[in-house]
Amino acid sequence: MYSLIIALLAGAAAGGISRVSGLSIAWSVFIGLAAFLAVTAVISQIIRVKVKKLNDALQQIMEETRHKIMMMQNQFMRRPLGSQKTMLMALEKEQNAGIRRAIEACDAFVPYYPWSFLLDRQMNTMKMAFYYQLKDFDQVDRLMPKCLFIDPQSVCLKMARMYMKNEDGIDKLFKKKCRSLKEPACILPYSLYAWILVKQEKYEDALKLLVECKKKTDNETIVRNWEMLANKKYKSFSNAGLGEMWYAMGLEEMKMPKQQQRIRYR
Repeated sequence: MYSLIIALLAGAAAGGISRVSGLSIAWSVFIGLAAFLAVTAVISQIIRVKVKKLNDALQQIMEETRHKIMMMQNQFMRRPLGSQKTMLMALEKEQNAGIRRAIEACDAFVPYYPWSFLLDRQMNTMKMAFYYQLKDFDQVDRLMPKCLFIDPQSVCLKMARMYMKNEDGIDKLFKKKCRSLKEPACILPYSLYAWILVKQEKYEDALKLLVECKKKTDNETIVRNWEMLANKKYKSFSNAGLGEMWYAMGLEEMKMPKQQQRIRYR
């Protein structure tokens, strides 16, 4: 990492000059260490400011996309455009365009990767989530080995993708990353893992998992699914109550309510 190398060189130079100037070893070491810390602080502050500007620009793109979609939704409510499917496709097209703009904005961070520790993995994690929304799973699979799985959302995306690919290790990943989560962060990971266990027909394990989760939250979807499993109504298990948070996993399609036909009188 460039900042560390420069700081080490500056510290070594300051300490060496101090020693040559006749100062004691203790003072030379102190001055060298002070120079190292000072250079590290200055470089870190400069990089932090530059990265923040780029991050603000990225957030602006996402906010503009959300605003456009909200405006389109309001317009469709006032004046429907064709069928419900047509309107959803229009909203999805606008959202995907915004996501692609955000992905392009992520490339502006690349020059700062060597200067900031783990910045590359943070941005890869964000880009992976964007590609996941686009259902571009080739890019998702390419980026996942280079991501940081710290927040519940990214961990859930990895679990969901492992399930799609029928990979082993979901149990281990959940225990490592999600067991200590509390409300509200625990809701999606526990619901996702319980859904996977139900699909694998491990009903008792799914029930035990939701019993554990009920000690952390009284979320309606968690409680309902616990009741369904406790009463052996396995086919009634559903995470639909979590809304967009659940459907973002890409494991199920949102069921649209039947559109009532409007009768116009002349």
